[in-house]
Amino acid sequence: MEVDPGSKDQYVEYISKAVREAYVDSSYLSTVMEREGFDGVAKLFRERFDNKDFGVRTGDFGEIVGHTILMDVLGYSIPIYKIRYKTNWSKAAFGIDIIAFRLDENDPHKDTVVFGEAKASTQKDYGIEKVFDEIKQLVEEGQPEAQQKMRNAVRFVSERLFELKQYDLENRIYRFLDSYTKPHYIEAFYPFLVREKSTWSDDILQKVVIEKPNPNQITLCVFVIDDLEKIINIAYEKAAKPESNVTGS
Repeated sequence: MEVDPGSKDQYVEYISKAVREAYVDSSYLSTVMEREGFDGVAKLFRERFDNKDFGVRTGDFGEIVGHTILMDVLGYSIPIYKIRYKTNWSKAAFGIDIIAFRLDENDPHKDTVVFGEAKASTQKDYGIEKVFDEIKQLVEEGQPEAQQKMRNAVRFVSERLFELKQYDLENRIYRFLDSYTKPHYIEAFYPFLVREKSTWSDDILQKVVIEKPNPNQITLCVFVIDDLEKIINIAYEKAAKPESNVTGS
């Protein structure tokens, strides 16, 4: 996937809103606005955005791009943004970057859970083998640590939904927890590579091989854009401006 140079400005506006939404619930922003005005919102944004070095921002940006692709392009749902719950900014909660779902309206047995791993960098080969290795560990059968990692991620989503009193959705998500004793849904895995266009070439992928039982189980997404480092910084700057559409983000 590639951002067309002519639509880069529109993409920056779009992704800056996605950045903000990934960190802060929009309804909570409205509440802060009512209670404390712009000063309170500005303080909240400083707490969420100003204390991150570029490496952390890049890592989070990769996850956020993964969010937008899964939801806006592929039609998955992400009921809980894990980035909002990070207690260690340098690590993803439970070691899995993204967890998403597609719930079938007619047949719950066709429900899908997605586990995504993202690596963003201006270097074309940074983290390529690592992200595929992480996906491989999740895909391969007979790995109890990987299975527990996936269960922990689903459990996390279930608990947050219960706390939010979204009981019907929580009950549907909870069904994914008994997958290894009563298989009744689909697992899908998405490695995301977010890269600087000027340094990227597809040849780096030739040395990556994953042996998997189901060829449709893994979908690689490569997202390239010019001036990636600049785009990341601008997106965070725009996301951190309280006067920029606070209630509509």
